[in-house]
Amino acid sequence: MIPQREYSRFMLVGLVPPHEDKERTLSRFEEAESLVRTFGGNVYAAVSQNAARADHHTFIGSGKASEVAEAIERENIQVVVINDAVKPGQLYALEKIFSVKNPTILVWDRIDLILQIFSKHASTAEAKLQIRRAAMRHMGPRIYGMGFEMSQQAGGIGMRGIGETNTELMKRHWKNEMRQVQKQLDKIHKTRAAQMQRRKNNDIPTIAIVGYTNAGKSTLFNSLTNQKNQVSDALFVTLDSTVSKLFLPKIQLQVFLSDTIGFIQNLPHDLIEAFKSTLLETVHADLLLHVIDASDPWVHDKIQVVEEVLKDLKIEVKHKLYIFNKIDRATNINQKDLAAKYSSFNPLFISAKTDDGVDQLISAIEQIYSAFIVHTKV
Repeated sequence: MIPQREYSRFMLVGLVPPHEDKERTLSRFEEAESLVRTFGGNVYAAVSQNAARADHHTFIGSGKASEVAEAIERENIQVVVINDAVKPGQLYALEKIFSVKNPTILVWDRIDLILQIFSKHASTAEAKLQIRRAAMRHMGPRIYGMGFEMSQQAGGIGMRGIGETNTELMKRHWKNEMRQVQKQLDKIHKTRAAQMQRRKNNDIPTIAIVGYTNAGKSTLFNSLTNQKNQVSDALFVTLDSTVSKLFLPKIQLQVFLSDTIGFIQNLPHDLIEAFKSTLLETVHADLLLHVIDASDPWVHDKIQVVEEVLKDLKIEVKHKLYIFNKIDRATNINQKDLAAKYSSFNPLFISAKTDDGVDQLISAIEQIYSAFIVHTKV
């Protein structure tokens, strides 16, 4: 998954559903541009296609594909990113059209781009294995597609062609690699599960920080635990689960606090599944702190995305707090309206960067866990 050379000149291509307002369209393209910047590239061109559904052959239609090809040549584009999950055959068709103008052009879909970012940011053995597994799952159909293309060219009627043999070899190699990666992940998973079981046996509660990517989760984690985990104004900086102790002074209780990967819209379940062992801390937490970027104009949409992912992971906890972060930047929000809309989640308004409101957050956590102390003493 790690690129053989650096790519800096990107182009974005996306479908725009009929009657979608311009602001929402712009938001989707801006997020894709943020992903490109996180990867290390820059967007030099963007093209949208108004369509209710994708074209079966080229996703964006042959006419629009030709238009994109001209822009590729004009802007010297190295990578075209289709801002959606695209079928292998569609990517292959687009690459053939675009390669007439640039023989070395790469065509990625949104998942490819996210996986490339994951590859760049992975630092632990577990994260690297998880990314490798996710990439293999995503590339698997494309590998079979390559074999099919070869069999069409080399195979004959009633004959076992070279391409067919290659397809079987690739399929066998892919399955063996998947098994090896899964075996290594299972070992790490068992170690993590044993650690969590020891905490449970010692009656040590666990709090998990969740939220949309770049909502400020790691900044809050650092503020609460006095850690110095990497913080950056970029997407998917945190890929590994980090656990640290947090002491609650008023109730004299030590808990564990976990920070992990952020979520994002249109992130396929397979990618979330790949990080399931990392997310075990979240699955088994007693309390979730859902960190929300209060300055985001699409704050309600981002909340819904996170809640849908939590639902997909079957994460159900008794206690959840909505933490509206970045109030130092959120000059146009109405805290009363947000507090009323999400009153069942005891919303708090903080700035993890300036520590404004963090004391109130700690007090809210202590209030929740005061009942835990009574329970463990009985």
